[in-house]
Amino acid sequence: MRIIMKSYISESFQSAVERLRLNDSTIMLAIASIIGIIGGFGAVGFRTLIGCIQAVSVGGSDNILERVIALPWYHKLFIPSLGGLIVGPLVYYFGRETRGHGVPEVMETVALRGGRIRSRVMFLKALVSAITIGTGGSVGREGPIVQIGSSLGSTIGQFLKMGQDKLRILVACGAAAGIAATFNAPIAGVLFAIEIIIGNYAIITLVPLIMSSVLATIIGRWYFGDIPAFEIPHYTLASGWEIGPYIFLGLASGVVAVVFVKLLYFLEDLANRPYLEKMKWARTPLILMIIGVMILQFPQIYGVGYDTITQVLKEDLTWQILLLLVPVKMLATSITLAAGGSGGIFAPSLFLGAVFGGSVGYVIEYLFPGVVGSPGAYAVVGMSAMVAATTHAPITAFMVIFEMTGDYKLILPLMICAILASFIASALKKDSIYTQKLTRRGIDLSKGMEVTVMQATRIGDVMKTDMVVLNESEKFNNLLQRVINENAINYYVVDETGKYRGYFTVHDVKEFLNEKSLASLIVAKDIVSSSPKLAVTMDATLADCMKKFSSYETEELPVIDNRDSAKLIGTASRRDIINVYNREILRQDSLGLKFIQGKLPGRSPAHSYVDLPEGCETNVIPVTKMMRGKTLKELDIRRHFNVTVVAINRRGERGERKVILPSPEEVLEVRDMLVVIGDSGALKNIREVYGIVT
Repeated sequence: MRIIMKSYISESFQSAVERLRLNDSTIMLAIASIIGIIGGFGAVGFRTLIGCIQAVSVGGSDNILERVIALPWYHKLFIPSLGGLIVGPLVYYFGRETRGHGVPEVMETVALRGGRIRSRVMFLKALVSAITIGTGGSVGREGPIVQIGSSLGSTIGQFLKMGQDKLRILVACGAAAGIAATFNAPIAGVLFAIEIIIGNYAIITLVPLIMSSVLATIIGRWYFGDIPAFEIPHYTLASGWEIGPYIFLGLASGVVAVVFVKLLYFLEDLANRPYLEKMKWARTPLILMIIGVMILQFPQIYGVGYDTITQVLKEDLTWQILLLLVPVKMLATSITLAAGGSGGIFAPSLFLGAVFGGSVGYVIEYLFPGVVGSPGAYAVVGMSAMVAATTHAPITAFMVIFEMTGDYKLILPLMICAILASFIASALKKDSIYTQKLTRRGIDLSKGMEVTVMQATRIGDVMKTDMVVLNESEKFNNLLQRVINENAINYYVVDETGKYRGYFTVHDVKEFLNEKSLASLIVAKDIVSSSPKLAVTMDATLADCMKKFSSYETEELPVIDNRDSAKLIGTASRRDIINVYNREILRQDSLGLKFIQGKLPGRSPAHSYVDLPEGCETNVIPVTKMMRGKTLKELDIRRHFNVTVVAINRRGERGERKVILPSPEEVLEVRDMLVVIGDSGALKNIREVYGIVT
């Protein structure tokens, strides 16, 4: 029933678009507005959920720091573990992508998966993050709200069957809406989505982002009030000489940020050691007990920590406490995420920037009394520097602090420190706190889509399972009969347990045909000509496989489940890998390769030719009402008609034609033309089925 309703609404949407003759920009603006409104309410709901859990955990959702300090010692000690008892099983069994801070998962989705996110992520991420934060996990709410908003944008886009390029923009709209509503910072929401999520400043991308961000901010202000996230005293730049200490703060913040990133991933590796992994979800509450111990001595690290930041900005804490809180907060955030908790690193970066900047401010004030401004001003600027250094997004960093404080007086040191901190952090460590997680998965977005596809795609996703398998004790006569009957090049040999032993080819069999006296003695394992070392595991990347091809003279690789059991599960040829690589690159629009059947308006025909197989021809068929609104995957034209779609000819906003490389998830639109290849009979058949008049 749900599928029928979804299909009905999607078709109704497509029909409405056709009747109203709306162009792509208008449609995207309308959908971005919907995402902004729902995203704003989502941010409100998420913050409210955190407040409800905090009310249960510490007795209220206001003045969290005071409430935590007043709790009995045993309450402080065990409340994070109790939260972990709920979060651990939820993450382990229902959605492991909700573990951690969430932003890298969104970046990977936009870069490699066409913006497709499971809809349940938004609900599960909200729940596990709210529990983690509400029970004392030392993480922020901004990372989760980005993943929640992005999931919302992706869900709406998939529901309306939007194409991948549009879907990516809608994912970014959701992220912008979440940041804008959470921080009461519409400009920062847009910049975060552009600088971190998609890295695209094109107008076609910018306009929907602005609409989502503005509407989400309106919802947030309607509920929380039009006030800055942090109410701070009035700070000013004391003199031009003060730029020097601020420059020092920016440089030092870059170093501290790198230490934070390294510590975070070091502890994650430690928590992923085999003896802890065997504990599965149970390791979450056990490790989070360390947070309880830390809260006993440093209650400031409980939850998001905005109360402590406010104290720092108002200069209510001593420099000794501020200096101690730098390593303590680093450890607390790293342990929370390593344990399997869910939450962001944006707020911890703000916290670290505030306490480190404040401590530097006190030192500089002591060394140069009367020359520099208030230590609280250094805390504000330190937040900008630390966020810029951890995320490598300086523009977002100083703009979000500017909007959160509502004070223009410090904009110059905010900008300088953000740029310098980001520069130092980038020089010391190539990856940001977000991209480091992707790099560890073999995804390097900085090297371009070609390298990323090879590193991100696993051979288990592209292998074939239709290989010829023989037992190693198979007699030669039986083996020979299999070779005669099967039309294969390679024959794979396994033992009684299915463990891979090697393979032989037709040419290897020929060498034994003249040895008739030995035929009764020869078995399959005697003919094996390749080493078992040739095999790759199913989690090997395409890049790993290409290295194998360069080391061994073979055109096909056996695929095993793992190195221990070494059970044969499939094969992958060099041609398969190259085809997958080409398809992914073309799908991501990373190459300008086009197949042009004829001259298009305003363009010159390509002076290159492709020889088609005998009996094949190309044709252009219009998308009919039966095909409209469906994806190529749903139509499955290749399987039903033995016809291949090589391009989609689509009308642009101004009436011009553009050629789109086909993707299984591409949704066919009104007035699309499909460029297809097939034999004449198949092309005639498809026209008859879809009622296309020649």
